[in-house]
Amino acid sequence: ETGLALPFTKLDTLDLSRNRLTDTSPFAHLKSLSELWISGNDIKAFEDVEPIAGLELEGIYLEYNPVDKEFEYRKKLKEMIPSLNQIDANLIGGLAQHGYGSSRSSGGNLVERMRQLQDVVIQKAVPETSEEND
Repeated sequence: ETGLALPFTKLDTLDLSRNRLTDTSPFAHLKSLSELWISGNDIKAFEDVEPIAGLELEGIYLEYNPVDKEFEYRKKLKEMIPSLNQIDANLIGGLAQHGYGSSRSSGGNLVERMRQLQDVVIQKAVPETSEEND
């Protein structure tokens, strides 16, 4: 086996934008993928995307393919791949999905929630050093 037929068990992100791809079947076995970037190809219909429906993708870039002109493009992709959090450059659900920006929130409350969210992200990004020093 060579090329994309290999299992690539640690491959997280794959960018094959602008490669004249016509379907997603070459990626169906790549179970470790969380991001697939295949914008600017020649993927014409949802049937061409169907092979990757079983992957647990978090993000996909399909913009600049003929399929992105389909009616309810993003909705159909999310139904096909429920694990998606991002389609093209758009987060799915936005802040409202996480309780931010609701009509009940005041501007100050939103700012505080955003700071809390930022703190959580920073904590996840910085390795735990306090345990190593103990």
